[in-house]
Amino acid sequence: MKREIIVVGGGTAGLIAAITLTRTCPDTDVTVIRSTALGTIMVGEGTFANTPSYLHGVLGIPEDDFYAKVNPVWKLGVRLNWGPRPYFDYPFNEQFDNQILPSQHKPWGYYHLDEYEGGSLPAAVTGKAPAKNFGYHIENQPFVAYLEQHFAGLGGKLLDAKVAAVETGEAGVECLVLDSGERYTADFFVDASGFRAELIGKGLGEPFVSMRDHLFCDKAVVGGWTREDEPIQPYTTMDTMDAGWCWRIDHENVINRGYVYSSAHISADQAAEELVRKNPKIDASSLRVVPFEARHIRRPWVKNVAAIGNACGFVEPLEATNIQVICMHAERLARAINAGGLDNPDLAQDYNEAVQLQWEDIRDFLALHYRFNNRLTTPFWEMAVRETPLGGLDEYVKLYQESGPALFTDAAGRPGSMFGYDGHLALLLGLRVPWKDGGIR
Repeated sequence: MKREIIVVGGGTAGLIAAITLTRTCPDTDVTVIRSTALGTIMVGEGTFANTPSYLHGVLGIPEDDFYAKVNPVWKLGVRLNWGPRPYFDYPFNEQFDNQILPSQHKPWGYYHLDEYEGGSLPAAVTGKAPAKNFGYHIENQPFVAYLEQHFAGLGGKLLDAKVAAVETGEAGVECLVLDSGERYTADFFVDASGFRAELIGKGLGEPFVSMRDHLFCDKAVVGGWTREDEPIQPYTTMDTMDAGWCWRIDHENVINRGYVYSSAHISADQAAEELVRKNPKIDASSLRVVPFEARHIRRPWVKNVAAIGNACGFVEPLEATNIQVICMHAERLARAINAGGLDNPDLAQDYNEAVQLQWEDIRDFLALHYRFNNRLTTPFWEMAVRETPLGGLDEYVKLYQESGPALFTDAAGRPGSMFGYDGHLALLLGLRVPWKDGGIR
């Protein structure tokens, strides 16, 4: 007998989860309920280096077809206009030599994205990645449309409807009532309804845990412009701003900009003025403000509901973790279901503990960016440098400050960290955090 799973929400999170479950969970029928009236979030997205292998491996998306219809741009890493250096890079390929030794014109063992030639063309043009490890810059609307098409091609069911009511009981969600009056039941539900958290939050009452004590930004003002003669940058750019930071994501025809800021230190109008002043090609009348809170759901799997995407948690997109986190959670959920998780509360508990540790790992990695960014002396940055806690990375940073760079130490993040030893070290070296009896170039 087939198990019925309903996914509520048809954005990136819901569709990646639905495709993952359809392809990896035998004897499972998956239905996605989403409302086209709600639209999609019209921003550019950047991915981690591991995301393409998930899209084309686990999800089975053909590369050539994806390149032709979504037309992503190659992303080889992140450039940070951050800290005392003019800039530093977080590349997806070689970051350090084996012994962390200084060279003549570089920081200790650190490699720059300038050393990679090419990569400044869309994937549909080149057809082949310019480096071994790469990510994508993707426009959200064609990406979601492609995921819908791929899901339907796998036999998945798509319903265009709004959930009007969620009926709950001892087992969790018992029934979804649509705005048409139709009623849907299932063996399991995936809440991918975004910040609304319709099932796990409103339906089951699971609370969110704030991360505002580590991450102080809570709004973004978003805009962009049509590309003119600018070269396509094969990396995401992060600029330090007066009360936060600004991303730049390049697409073939559009350049996307977003200023993530703390509303306690700057108003929406002031943030918009700063963004336009530093990016005069932006049409000020087209800007929009997106509020958010850095948070994660206390338990992402409650009874017969698992939350994914923004319904599970959200952190500012400082290192483009969003899509990769969705992929990792979807794969972990599928493994648990295949192991008997629908009827095994121990598996749900293991899942919850693993996801919580991952949110803490991401939170602490992002906190590193704030704690040591002394580029500006505005009130926001003085506060961030002074007050940002390092959480689980506190021991690692103390070890670095005492003994200098070390790639292999259990203090660098948690087991299974998304960022690895060299990821944390890239920030400390890039931000020129000194160590005793050593200094830094």
